[in-house]
Amino acid sequence: MRFKSFCGALLLVLLPSLGNAAPLRIVLTDSNTMPLAHIQDFQLKGGMLFELGNAIAQEMGRKATFITLPRKRIAQALIDGKADLICNQNQAWLVGPFDWSKNFIPHVELLVSNQNQVRPMQMSELSNIPIGTILGFNYVEMRQQLGNQFIRDDSLGPKNNLLKLNAGHVNHIIIPQYILEYQQKLGNLKVKIHPYLVIKDQPAACAVSRSGQIKLADLNRAITNLEKRNKLKPIFERYR
Repeated sequence: MRFKSFCGALLLVLLPSLGNAAPLRIVLTDSNTMPLAHIQDFQLKGGMLFELGNAIAQEMGRKATFITLPRKRIAQALIDGKADLICNQNQAWLVGPFDWSKNFIPHVELLVSNQNQVRPMQMSELSNIPIGTILGFNYVEMRQQLGNQFIRDDSLGPKNNLLKLNAGHVNHIIIPQYILEYQQKLGNLKVKIHPYLVIKDQPAACAVSRSGQIKLADLNRAITNLEKRNKLKPIFERYR
């Protein structure tokens, strides 16, 4: 009886500490739009990154908190340990001393062109032609193909690039497929477009701060466990 009483008392002591695990601090760029993120008053309220972050946090026994920042401040926030991770990234986009998870987030990057222009069949045909891009984003493949003849026309986010395409300010934009298709469903693409060029088809990952509160092995374990129980695929498919 004394042993059972001791175990009961020990459990009561441990339970509060287990329930008070530090929150999983997930940072994302404030230029994100649906279906990735519904941001209102600088707070993430919904979208794919919201569901994904909450699923990962819950699998790790934590609660997710989301921090929205301008793209150029993301890397420093991770380096300083002010955030634990960012998802839907890759090492070419986000340069820094980070640990990287497995690639598991579907990502297809497209070049979309207005039908009032000759359809480009390859990226090399776009030398010295303005292309709608996102401020602070690193377009590795375009720079490799076009070099100094890659002419950027930066906006704060992909939705702004769609507006520029609609208004005729640019005739070509670079946009992720899931954002294009989601905005098309909402009727936010007003012009007819050519069949698009695929710039990159490579799953994205999460970057982990080396000064944060989690370890890469724990994150990868959580991702693998969620995949085994088929918890991630339905999230991605809801927003495609």
